[in-house]
Amino acid sequence: METLEAGGGRKKPKNGAAAAATSVEVEVTSNDDLLREILVRFPDTASLVRAALACKRWRRVASDPSLLRRFHSIHGPPPLLAFIMSEAPPRVYYDCEGPNRLVLRIPSRNPHLAAAAAAADFRLKDFTAKNPRSGSLMDEWLLRSYDDGLLLLSYGLIDHEDLAVYDPIARTADFFHRPDVTAFKFIGVHYALVVDDGAAFRVFAVRFLIDRIMGAVFDSRTGEWAALPTLSAPYPWNMRGGMRAGRFAYWQSNTNLRAAGNSNEAEHTLVFDTIAMEWTLIQVPFPAKESYCVADMAEHGGLCLVASKEQTVQLWVRENNRWMIKKEASLLKEFELLKKLHHDERMKRVRILAVRDGYIYMEFWSIRKPNSYLLVLNWETMELSVHANRKTGKYRGPAFPFFMKWAPPLLSPAEVQALDLQGLQLQQGEDKEKKIKESVTQLIKLATVFAKKLKEGQKMLEL
Repeated sequence: METLEAGGGRKKPKNGAAAAATSVEVEVTSNDDLLREILVRFPDTASLVRAALACKRWRRVASDPSLLRRFHSIHGPPPLLAFIMSEAPPRVYYDCEGPNRLVLRIPSRNPHLAAAAAAADFRLKDFTAKNPRSGSLMDEWLLRSYDDGLLLLSYGLIDHEDLAVYDPIARTADFFHRPDVTAFKFIGVHYALVVDDGAAFRVFAVRFLIDRIMGAVFDSRTGEWAALPTLSAPYPWNMRGGMRAGRFAYWQSNTNLRAAGNSNEAEHTLVFDTIAMEWTLIQVPFPAKESYCVADMAEHGGLCLVASKEQTVQLWVRENNRWMIKKEASLLKEFELLKKLHHDERMKRVRILAVRDGYIYMEFWSIRKPNSYLLVLNWETMELSVHANRKTGKYRGPAFPFFMKWAPPLLSPAEVQALDLQGLQLQQGEDKEKKIKESVTQLIKLATVFAKKLKEGQKMLEL
């Protein structure tokens, strides 16, 4: 029976394609499981962020930790946005300024990633303006650690220290204080930031007291500090900030920084297993002058070391209670470009910055020149990308690669407009409606394909 419209007209029945599209749209807008299966098939992080900005429900589903882990396993490592490099930290903590920082943004063909990198508050100008502090001998926020798109900052040194975990893309921050226990009321507390699933994070604080290590951990889920077991360790430690390597947080003793140190002194690394909550003290199997970092490689038993000997990269693994070289590669033999830079520009030293998802991040530099080259090496395929640092300042302090977070930032309308993550203005009215419609259209297309594949799979099972 046909339905009459007001005015005597007849309402035309929907054709099959239109009815199917409407059915899929209703299913997408009401079924979280189907929406997850669609979102996880988006081509890259920027597309996932774009869909997440469409509405609150899509943000919630796109930010789910289980979905993000699947997305990561399908699409590979998170995109590299920049390298953040610092001058060497001051030797004394009074009447001095914090080290200058250099942000080397990585060019990207993806306009959304390029826009995110360009708009990120890496230099902390927006953060400092919104969170002024005064009264400390070193009157500025210092960068203390980094992990998974977040920065750990501190203000104050001796009696009181404010801490903040800051997202320079979303421009949001969580504030808390240094642990209020006797061992942490003095200079010499060193931190490592570890980002957990979703928006949760932990901050591990350590202090070296003559021959003993004191530790505490802050958990953002509880908002409280908890004491960690103590550990005996050799003295002294020329500590810098801690770093995260998979399930591990680690701090190097930096024996080579001692001005009057014995060249025969061994280099040590303090490693904390953030899952088992256990300490390990490692004496590295190579000279203290060599650059290295800790790595978490399941295929090699977990805890590994990646070091550079001159221009050769070495992977050290633990087998039969001893360290041994599992793999090594000469960068000058493998890559003609690096051989040319070595000859023409006297680039001789290789600094290991980080190891993540099968990639080794390094700096190729010369003691005679301020410029350097940042290297990204796929350890399995031996593919290399090179990024030139042409700055005239010497940034020989802590340095690390900065990746875009997997979790799309949950932004306010003002932050979305300021950051312009999609490379477009998400303002009031038609632009926003258009972007939402585009995301819905993309979801419907993917849902239709997904539903078709499911039906084909069911038919195969019936056969």
